[in-house]
Amino acid sequence: MTLNERLFAAGLLPAFDEALAAGDRAALEEMLTAVDTNPGLANVLLGDGYECWFCGNGISREHTDALHVGLSALWREAVEAPTQTIYAHFDCAHERMRGAIMEIERETFSLDEAGA
Repeated sequence: MTLNERLFAAGLLPAFDEALAAGDRAALEEMLTAVDTNPGLANVLLGDGYECWFCGNGISREHTDALHVGLSALWREAVEAPTQTIYAHFDCAHERMRGAIMEIERETFSLDEAGA
């Protein structure tokens, strides 16, 4: 069932369209949850378009230490292709990407007054 079909069946389609036009993220997330859809979809609908690889929730501009991680095959000579980029909240990546002797450091990726 498509999102529109779910919203229509729940009687939420007009309210959803209004919330989308108004950019009301909280209302969109509430309605998406009500029809068993990931509330992170609100970010895509509102134009942010990024979801965390690990938790599946949206990443907004307020997440100033959010990450994008580029992946490519280690033994391939051409780095250009194929590649994949994943997006993550810093805390999600920090928790899930622990190395044997290293870890990612927030200070490296946070925006500060000088770097903003």
